[in-house]
Amino acid sequence: MATRQEKTTNYKQIFWLALLVFLIVLAWWAYLKISSTFIGYDIERVQKQIAKKDAELKSFSDKPGYDKLQYIQDMENNNHMMPRSDHISAIMEIFWDLLDVDKSDTFNIAFSNFEISLDKIKLDGYVTNLRLLYEWVNSKSGLIAKFEELDFLDNISIKTYEKSEWELWYKFTLTANVINNGK
Repeated sequence: MATRQEKTTNYKQIFWLALLVFLIVLAWWAYLKISSTFIGYDIERVQKQIAKKDAELKSFSDKPGYDKLQYIQDMENNNHMMPRSDHISAIMEIFWDLLDVDKSDTFNIAFSNFEISLDKIKLDGYVTNLRLLYEWVNSKSGLIAKFEELDFLDNISIKTYEKSEWELWYKFTLTANVINNGK
């Protein structure tokens, strides 16, 4: 059997060990409480910054032109259309080249009803000689060959010709498919 002094020593050791565990738990709880308070302050600070930025963004939406900017951004993100300004200038250059062939007053070639869409180009025209559609004088390219040089067009064709009553000119319709939305 243990003596009374040994029992007291054992109780004292258990007491100090329990006190030490209690103090460690208390210190851990205090640490968590303090850190959660600082985290709460950080959350509030970030929420205030977010609210400030939201107010700043909302003030932009009230400015004139914001709706147009949003519309343009929406169009850029959702529409993948061909950049017409680049391609139309290339087509107009072809027309000027073709019209420069005829320096006389006879008007060997004339154009009308030019239509362009996302998937097709259509052109009505009149020529006095069908060779102007395929080859020019002095081995220059004709209308079809010029259109074939454009990388955004495919399946270029003239399916029918219509001779005028007086047999002075031929009416034609040139069609071409726009590939990859003109990109």
